[in-house]
Amino acid sequence: VGLPLMVHIGSGPPTIREVAGLLRPGDILTHCFTGGDMRIMDEDGKVLPEIQELQKRGLVLDIGHGGGSFSYEVTEAMLDQGVVPDVISSDIHQTARQGPMFDLPTTLSKFLNLGMSLPDVIARATTNAAKAMGKPELGTLALGAPADVAIFRLDEGEYAFFDAGMDRRSGAQLLTATETLVDGEPLPRVPELPMHSWAKLQEHQQGVRRPEDYGK
Repeated sequence: VGLPLMVHIGSGPPTIREVAGLLRPGDILTHCFTGGDMRIMDEDGKVLPEIQELQKRGLVLDIGHGGGSFSYEVTEAMLDQGVVPDVISSDIHQTARQGPMFDLPTTLSKFLNLGMSLPDVIARATTNAAKAMGKPELGTLALGAPADVAIFRLDEGEYAFFDAGMDRRSGAQLLTATETLVDGEPLPRVPELPMHSWAKLQEHQQGVRRPEDYGK
């Protein structure tokens, strides 16, 4: 049908290597920096060579943080080996919204504080994401493009960020969304809907606070 395949890393079988054999350039592998049992790294912490080769050929590595799919240990090892995510996404839902993911700006801030530049981080949530979906006309401020704009504020201070396992990292920069425009018009602010009864954090994540609350 001319569409990419999006593969969600969860629990096997099959193995990552078996799945890798089916992936094509342009396909998307999400939750790729997970700390779960299925990782794109071997037992020695080395990125699987077939994944590195696939990324060079156009496989899209996507974060998909969510409530349980982001590990600092894995992320730092991947970055040290030169494997950088192509797309940084939140995988937002009512459970993850309560933390430690919270929202897309917080997810972007985690990579900003891991040493990625602000332009690189923003590109992975905008232009790269749009291209991965086959919508290159989106995610850009080019003349004639749809005026869909997210306005962020970059604050400096003392912040604490957590991965899905509640492994903590300190940071000095925090992105916060201040306004969103859709087709050039401000998106109205509306009250957040009540949490569903099933939207409960895992026990080890309960009590987590927003990054800015730890510097106070």
